[in-house]
Amino acid sequence: MAAAKFSEVDLFGDAVLPAKEGRGRPEHSWSAANSNKVLLAFVRGLTVKQAATAIGVSVPTLRKHYSSELAQREAAAIRYEMVQFSRLNELAKSGSVAAEKELARRLEKARLDDLSDRVSNHARPPRVKPRGKKEEALEDAQNVRGLYEPPAPPPGLLN
Repeated sequence: MAAAKFSEVDLFGDAVLPAKEGRGRPEHSWSAANSNKVLLAFVRGLTVKQAATAIGVSVPTLRKHYSSELAQREAAAIRYEMVQFSRLNELAKSGSVAAEKELARRLEKARLDDLSDRVSNHARPPRVKPRGKKEEALEDAQNVRGLYEPPAPPPGLLN
């Protein structure tokens, strides 16, 4: 007779497993629910450590079992936004006026966000790296005038 599957969950929705025979903690296993939690953490802009904490594992365990989700970290927010746009577009094509209005509102907001990013980046002057002692000394040495000024090259060598 097969053992009944244990279906209890804790406060956070994680499965509560019965005690196993043997030493040590059982190895973490990948699950679609945890995968979605990790991706949503990256969509929200959380760090790898915060994403690991969200599913109750350590950072090395997260890296071991959720490496494909970590690879998508940079593009997670963009991909999620495009999925939302796609869903709204499908609803709008099927005749939902509310979805069409929401899609138009989100697209306009995205355009304005992009425009504000471009404008704010152009408005800031480029950051000038402060010069150190050696750079100042080199420039001062090249601008010496008077008795210690290097002689001018012969006139025939100039182009």
